[in-house]
Amino acid sequence: MLLSASASAHHPSGGAGLGETGPVRTISASTLQHDKWALALQSEFIDFDAFSDSELKEIAQSGSDVHSVDSIFHTIFSMGYGITDDLTLSLKVPYVVLNNIKEAHKDEPDEVHIHGDSKGIGDLTIFSQYRFLKMYDLNIESSLIFGLRIPFGRTKARDIDGERFETEFQPGSGSWNPLVGLAATKRFEKMSLDADVLYTIATKGAQETDLGDLFNYDLALSYRVFNRPVVWDLIVEANGEWKQKQKIDGVKDKNSGETVIFLSPAMRFSWSRKWSAYLSAGFPVVQNLNGDQNETNMRALIGISLGL
Repeated sequence: MLLSASASAHHPSGGAGLGETGPVRTISASTLQHDKWALALQSEFIDFDAFSDSELKEIAQSGSDVHSVDSIFHTIFSMGYGITDDLTLSLKVPYVVLNNIKEAHKDEPDEVHIHGDSKGIGDLTIFSQYRFLKMYDLNIESSLIFGLRIPFGRTKARDIDGERFETEFQPGSGSWNPLVGLAATKRFEKMSLDADVLYTIATKGAQETDLGDLFNYDLALSYRVFNRPVVWDLIVEANGEWKQKQKIDGVKDKNSGETVIFLSPAMRFSWSRKWSAYLSAGFPVVQNLNGDQNETNMRALIGISLGL
């Protein structure tokens, strides 16, 4: 199983699974078998309700610095290896593109600054997943998750005028961020119920910026429609994210931090007991943002994985 790993809106949140019925974004408690590999390639698109130029000016005139992003595109490569039947080690690295970044300042309320796109390799994340419980009679599993986000990504991307983007808009964070979580799975004859919680501890990174801790909580129900000739799973997930306000030089940014819950229908097709292709679309049903920020219209994930 390749772990999902949600992150802040400007950083990748996609995930993938291999095996029986199971979720796309929610982390399953299942682990890879000993000496087995899994590879995945995913693309994630996040569409925002971007501010118009007039809205940016109006917010700046009210005494607040504000920015806007049209959309974000992630391409994510993941791989996992079964060290034992109950211990899996995996990693993921994204390529990040933030489209059409704009900003207005309270000191210049009648001017909108066009910064263009920010793009580059994002931070590398390493996970270990240890399955400490497997009740065969009840088809229940539970796993502990430990991980570390390593400052591998680009942190010096520049805008169309040659100015360095703020860390919030960089593909990488420049910080070492540990992760810890728990996943549980209950399997039925044609269904599976999966749940997870995952907490990411943010530390100070590039440009004295702490992007804020992140707490993810997910619940998924999967149903196997048929097994032959291609395995087809239908999935519905609830994906929640709580994001702490970011700090720059120790000062909290009032226009940051959020609580968002997505309802995410999905499906996956599997064949040859090795290949899996999946698609997920997430729509916000709860969206509480601090200050002035772009709301998320939707997010979509498509991917393909291979078990070896």
